[in-house]
Amino acid sequence: MLTEEEFLKKFGENIREFREERNITIEELSVITGIRKEYLKKIEAGKAYGLNSNYIFIFAKAFKIKPHEVVTGL
Repeated sequence: MLTEEEFLKKFGENIREFREERNITIEELSVITGIRKEYLKKIEAGKAYGLNSNYIFIFAKAFKIKPHEVVTGL
């Protein structure tokens, strides 16, 4: 079982990978998701404590993927 720190790190890596695969900047993702770019940077760095399951659906919609794909490998 993953620790919270391990989960946050892997979740952030997934988000960054999806974003980079689609050539989306942090600023663009901020507009698409409504999440402040400063918080997106924390998410990608694995430092965004307080995440809830809503973020899975927000990112799935933004990247046009299924929700379970957002947490692949977790």
